[in-house]
Amino acid sequence: MDTNINISNLKSGVHKAHEALFRQFYAPLCNYAYSMLRNSDEAEDTVQKLFCKLWDQRERIEIHTSVKSYLYRMIHNDCMNKIKQYGIRAEHNEHYVYAREAESNEVENTVMATELEQQIEKIVENLPPRCREVFKMSRHEQCSYSEIAKTLEITTNTVETQIVKALRALRTGLKDYLTVLIILLFTL
Repeated sequence: MDTNINISNLKSGVHKAHEALFRQFYAPLCNYAYSMLRNSDEAEDTVQKLFCKLWDQRERIEIHTSVKSYLYRMIHNDCMNKIKQYGIRAEHNEHYVYAREAESNEVENTVMATELEQQIEKIVENLPPRCREVFKMSRHEQCSYSEIAKTLEITTNTVETQIVKALRALRTGLKDYLTVLIILLFTL
């Protein structure tokens, strides 16, 4: 069948010309599209869309080479666009997964840190009054041992003893939180 007649008939809106082109080129174009996309459903879909576009734009078609070259070039361009879209989609999906993981880790770390803070506060509040007062002045108010001793009118040895007691209570009370502490230290 003469392809020039097909194109002029196609431009005139003759359905048989479109059907003849479809029958002649559908399978080879599907094979070509498959060789690029490696997905038979996507390849067939791309070729079907090409023939729909060919019919929709039939009046504006300008073919300066052979019909075969024109159709293969159209499929090639469509497949390259799909491959580019796959790359963008894959990059977007990778970014989305990374962002969700980071968000999830951040929430998890915040929850663990809050839980740890609550446990520390609970342990500190259960310390004997003098021990709690010394510890809070040392750790929360950043007072030196000598400043604490002077303020509370006790010796620096007593301050040191009270700090040791507080730290021992924290170590004992937080032994189940060791893993949480390690995770928080390495993620913050």
